[in-house]
Amino acid sequence: MGFKIIVDSCCDAKSVPGGTPVINVPLRITIDGKTYIDDGSINTVWLISAMRGSKVLPVTSCPSPMEYAEAMSGDDDGFVITLSSKLSGSYQSACAGLELKKGSGRIHVFDSQSACAGEARIAYEIGDMISKGLSFDEIVRQGEDYIRDMKTFFVLQSLESLIKAGRVGRIAGQFASFMQLRPVMSDDGVGNIMLLEKARGTKNAMEKLVNIVCAQEEKMRLKGREKKPLTISHCNAPELALNLKQSILERCPGITDITVLPTGGLSTFYAFDGGIVIGY
Repeated sequence: MGFKIIVDSCCDAKSVPGGTPVINVPLRITIDGKTYIDDGSINTVWLISAMRGSKVLPVTSCPSPMEYAEAMSGDDDGFVITLSSKLSGSYQSACAGLELKKGSGRIHVFDSQSACAGEARIAYEIGDMISKGLSFDEIVRQGEDYIRDMKTFFVLQSLESLIKAGRVGRIAGQFASFMQLRPVMSDDGVGNIMLLEKARGTKNAMEKLVNIVCAQEEKMRLKGREKKPLTISHCNAPELALNLKQSILERCPGITDITVLPTGGLSTFYAFDGGIVIGY
């Protein structure tokens, strides 16, 4: 009997250190009446263009309980990491899948209270625990503790997708776009989205983002948490992500390991072109 990690497709990590199998349960994206399975085959550059040109509101849908049950079934123990339950029905669907799974493997469903880079960061952390030989119950306990401490920070070049999805007020979003403001946003501790600061232009937003990450790192260090890596996801913005990585490494002494990932289909849907998301 071994372990497996099950993620929905908003998680940008496709593998984890240590080699524990990662099973991707895809969400779906519907644009102009055609539905695409987010199984890694979606070209994200095309997706951005298609969303811009869509005549109707693009929408997403979460995996079914049966899809989760199929991934959970078997005799290996598993850990499921889903999108924040405040942003998607993926967590509820995974919990329903527990009732349908087959086999003797124990399964725990983590509500990431995050998305994108945050889900990836949790997957890496779970993979590290498995490679260290921790027990199923200990991984559940430490995993839930990690999620409570973890923060997700992001800066988007466009709030269009979040506005359309009802995650940001339309008037506030349009005002930010008109004024060329780049809101620095975060989770609120329970999986909702909140505004942290406003910046004029991308350069200023990145500077504020680095300051916020450094403050979070110091807070965690003072609480006695051991050094933890950081994950950056970017939507079609590799240079911006690499510059951000370098700035964080120079400014935050407690962060020595940063993974940079491109967004997958679902993350691209929400982060949109030029978006940056940090999980730490």
